[in-house]
Amino acid sequence: MHKTDNRFRLPQGLRQAAALLPVFAALAWVCASAQAAPQGELAAKETRHIASTFPGRMAGSQKEDLTARYLADRLLAMGYKPTLHRFFTSYTFNWESKPERVHDERTMISTNVIAERRGTSGKQIIVGAHFDTRIPRSERDLARNIGGPKLEGLDDNASGTGVLLELAQAFAKANPRHTIKFIAFGAEEIGLKGAIEVVNRMTPKERANTLWMVNIDSIVTGDRLYFHAGPLTYAQNPKTGHARDRALAIAASLGITAATNPGLNADYPKGTGCCSDQAAFDRAGIPVVNLEATNWELGDKDGYQQTAVSKAFPDGYSWHLVDIDNRAHLETNLPAGRVDERTRDAIRILTPLVSELAGLKR
Repeated sequence: MHKTDNRFRLPQGLRQAAALLPVFAALAWVCASAQAAPQGELAAKETRHIASTFPGRMAGSQKEDLTARYLADRLLAMGYKPTLHRFFTSYTFNWESKPERVHDERTMISTNVIAERRGTSGKQIIVGAHFDTRIPRSERDLARNIGGPKLEGLDDNASGTGVLLELAQAFAKANPRHTIKFIAFGAEEIGLKGAIEVVNRMTPKERANTLWMVNIDSIVTGDRLYFHAGPLTYAQNPKTGHARDRALAIAASLGITAATNPGLNADYPKGTGCCSDQAAFDRAGIPVVNLEATNWELGDKDGYQQTAVSKAFPDGYSWHLVDIDNRAHLETNLPAGRVDERTRDAIRILTPLVSELAGLKR
């Protein structure tokens, strides 16, 4: 894995080591009480299963509904009482060849899957990942084989969904101070509609009592892991970078290479990210931390190019491409064991992070 000078390095000394002891004490409790399987094993298994069993998880489609029901069943088996929140949404299909239909709006019903482990404080943190895949939104998309019923979306975002499920299992019997709400979002690919629906349903009191939103999106293809704060909340209050910094500190203590946006593109401020479900919460004034894998030093330095241009990745990314974002292509053309490594690293970092943010009781 390529290393970059902007990655976070944990300072040496007993003071820093001592600061991590409560986190890893909670982590040890969670791991011991949750499962005997190695960390990341369930996440990797679910990532592969969701990608290969439910391709074409487009918002409003039967496959999206089937995936939502599958996720609810998995959460139910862990001991949660999941709910399926249905909501109406829409998107626009652009017809280049039919100017009279250039704004062809289509409506559908999408679903968010929600489960929680109740705390005692009246406050909450939200841990989320979207499970839908891209809908072709123009004739150009169709011609380029972008989205559609054959898109497996192993990277975007079966990977984040798999990690979400393992995190839910890890905390299924925990006793957090703050409620941990797990949300699998629908309709992310048509404008973060699932996340926006969640935010819109929140009362002002619930928004004020939401301490953090942790988002996981596309952690396989990119050259390295990144953690970001939200650009709006961070600009207003730099303390909202706390969860990002804690994630980077935990990663460094575990010997896992992780970075944050170096700020090489002025439109994307240093230390912040964009373009996934956490943005809806950031706009609502809720502090966020986003985990992704990409390479902010390539292309337009906006985080969209995930890896070097090559025969296997002609555009330097896998996002939304039917022939590339699938299990066979990624597991053949990425370094051996990438899916297992990334899901394991995500779990190793996020489990103590969520424990800390939720004020987990031992």
